[in-house]
Amino acid sequence: MLSVLTARVPVPADEPQDRDPGFLTLAFTVVRVLRREGRSAFERRCARAAGTLPHA
Repeated sequence: MLSVLTARVPVPADEPQDRDPGFLTLAFTVVRVLRREGRSAFERRCARAAGTLPHA
């Protein structure tokens, strides 16, 4: 299906230069990782408090 669509497009589409400067992607990735790590650390603390994990 993709080959049919690309065969009918005469030229590639023009994309603006300022589409994604890169630092926004980096910032969102860092925030996402920090939130995940915080969430998993909280879950580990809760599991330890419940007694399902041995204390390290």
